[in-house]
Amino acid sequence: MNTSRQFFTALEALRGIAAVMVIFRHTEGALGPLPASVSYLAVDLFFLLSGVVLANSYEKRLATGQISPAGFLLQRVIRLYPLYLLTLPIGLFSYALQNGLDCSTLAELLLKAILFIPSTNLESLFPFNGPSWSLFFELWAGALFSVLLVRLSLRSLLTIALGAAGITFYGALVEGNLDIGYQPTYFIFGFSRVLFSFSFGICLYRQYDIQKPNTANNGNIIGLLLCGCLIFITGISASTFFGFPYFDFLICLVVFPAIVWLAMRTRQTGMVELAFCWLGRLSYPIYILHAPIFSLLHSLRQKGFDLPASPAVGMVVVIAIFIVAGIVAIYVDEPVRKKLKMMVAPNPASAVSAVSNAGAN
Repeated sequence: MNTSRQFFTALEALRGIAAVMVIFRHTEGALGPLPASVSYLAVDLFFLLSGVVLANSYEKRLATGQISPAGFLLQRVIRLYPLYLLTLPIGLFSYALQNGLDCSTLAELLLKAILFIPSTNLESLFPFNGPSWSLFFELWAGALFSVLLVRLSLRSLLTIALGAAGITFYGALVEGNLDIGYQPTYFIFGFSRVLFSFSFGICLYRQYDIQKPNTANNGNIIGLLLCGCLIFITGISASTFFGFPYFDFLICLVVFPAIVWLAMRTRQTGMVELAFCWLGRLSYPIYILHAPIFSLLHSLRQKGFDLPASPAVGMVVVIAIFIVAGIVAIYVDEPVRKKLKMMVAPNPASAVSAVSNAGAN
């Protein structure tokens, strides 16, 4: 297995595009009556990309003992928690505004949110920040990766991925599509949903590492076309294939892996490379910040505040989220992660380098 870490710029862009498409699913009416799309599949792409990126960054180190499973999980917590915790006050205020709960109930929910314990007795697993359900399952998949998946053969991993896909497919048949796992009633299927895409991602990276395919020509054009394909796919109306989850599985089992495989074989240059890197840099801040902001605006409208809701105003909010995400990434998330990694790393110099190169991890 290759000891050097690759940096796949096109994967950064795909992650950023997926985060943007998720935004339009959670606008809470700020953009007007938008028809629901299959952008919920962007979460499956996140899981697939995580499998690729974490295998690229950590599999060799875990296999050789350079990092322990506990050390790996600490790195994941440092990567995901700072911005997640930053969103909790917004989510707490919004939730309290909507539901008018007493202080003791809110304190209990806040403690569960801080400890990342899902609320299976409520309408949302994580009522203060709905999309963070995927982080819970990604942390779970990372734990399994560090202690088990990293030790399995490619064939065993593929078997696990297909088995998990079969379990998830059963849930999708019941629900009508693959948009499951975030609801308490379908909570159990969240584990299989992340496992099949995450395991496929590890398989993709291992296959890439074995074959070491040549870099494709015209990387800028191919990368842009792949981003366009992702926008087109996740923009398809959810009603088109509702009740026919075979479409969702075709996308997750065939189309997304093909897009990621092609993206791994490209290299970008110039302004395209810069744009792709920024999309990756902003992807997580956008993903974790957008829902509490839209939820707060929705709560204020419900309480009688005369806040405009139109496509034009909604786009202003979306642009504002981009700006806030950039500011938070540069001045909050990255400095905090750098400081935390220096505090826990035995080699501070290597920790600084790891933070500067780990935007997508």
